[in-house]
Amino acid sequence: MSDTQTSKRSAPNIGRLLRARRRELDMTLDEVAGAADLTKSFLSDIERDKTSPSVASLVRLCEVLALPVGDLFTPARSGVVRADDRPPIRFGGTDVSDFLISPAEAKRLQVIYSDIAPGGTGGEKLYTLACEEEFVFVLEGTVRIVVEDVTHELGVGDAIAFDPRRPHTFANASETEPARALFVMTPPPR
Repeated sequence: MSDTQTSKRSAPNIGRLLRARRRELDMTLDEVAGAADLTKSFLSDIERDKTSPSVASLVRLCEVLALPVGDLFTPARSGVVRADDRPPIRFGGTDVSDFLISPAEAKRLQVIYSDIAPGGTGGEKLYTLACEEEFVFVLEGTVRIVVEDVTHELGVGDAIAFDPRRPHTFANASETEPARALFVMTPPPR
């Protein structure tokens, strides 16, 4: 898929899903914002898809709403995911374009292809995911993975596996060059 194709397709709007779940639980913006340690105005902007939360904020929102993170993404309907048909998703972060490349039939893992712009990040705040293992493989550029208080700089062809229940985040280590990586989670975050 070319960069042009990647940028033309927009990620699905998760705000409406979060708002629908909040309303289903009969919770107010104030209640959810307080429980997720967000401001009411920021949560409102997320629900109206005017801003994208960090991964940590998105995970906290899903925890407060008892909504599995994976429910925000629609996997490809076929067992084959073509490069031109990768469903864009919003997993959170800044200057990150994510695509779900694991098909609907993949019940034991979730694979996300990430284009990370120079300086792009999953957020400065560390987050955890409710799955057993995360594997990151760098396809292009340099990706910084922080797991608790240890920072790993990964270049092209480098990989790391870790327990995603430990606080972590990621970032493009370059302020000038893009990075691309595969993030594999097993089983899919719930």
